[in-house]
Amino acid sequence: MGRMAISTGGFKMTDVNMPEEYRLGEENRGFYHTMEGFDAARVLVSASCIGAAQRAMEIGMDYIKERQAFGQPLAKYQGIQFDLADMAAHHEAIKTLVYKTAWMLDKKYKEGTFNALEVSKYLSMCKYLAPHHALDVFRRVLYWMGAYGYTKECPLEMGMRGVMSYCIGAEGAANIQKIVISRETLGRDWTRTR
Repeated sequence: MGRMAISTGGFKMTDVNMPEEYRLGEENRGFYHTMEGFDAARVLVSASCIGAAQRAMEIGMDYIKERQAFGQPLAKYQGIQFDLADMAAHHEAIKTLVYKTAWMLDKKYKEGTFNALEVSKYLSMCKYLAPHHALDVFRRVLYWMGAYGYTKECPLEMGMRGVMSYCIGAEGAANIQKIVISRETLGRDWTRTR
C-alpha cells in the first residue's frame, strides 16, 4: 500500500562460521544491539511523519485559500479554521516531543545523561503519536479537498499511504509502543504478567 521504494523480506542462516573480527558487539547480545537500532529508527520515523504532516498542512492551506464555496474561499469558514487550529496545535506539541526525544537520545550516547529505559519511553511516545498525527492530518486535508483528494493526481494520496505504513508496523506497531510507555510509566513490576 505504501513505501513503494522499500522492499522487505527475510532470511535464515544456520551453522554459519564467522571470524571473530567480523562480530559486532558482544556474543549473544544481537537482539539488544538490534533494539538500539530500532531506537534510532523510531525517532527518525517520527521526524519523517512530522515533516510529512507539515507538508500536508501547507498543501491544504494553499488549497483552502484558493478553493471557493458559496462565493468565498474555504479558508474563511470557521469549520475549516477550527480543524486547522486543532491540527496545528497537535503538530507543534508532537514536533516538540520529537525534538526533545532526539536530544535525549543524543545525550544518552554522548554523555550518558539518560539511561536506555528513560529514552525508550519517549521514543515510544514519539513513535505512537507522530505517525497517527500525520495520518490524521492527511485525512483531514483530504476531506477539505473533496473528490480531488481521492485521486492519483492529488499529491497527498501517496503520502497518506506511506504514512499508514508507519502506523501499522514499521519500527513497532502502536500497541507495542503502548506497552513500552505504560511499562516505563507505571514501573516494570506493574506491567509484567506472572
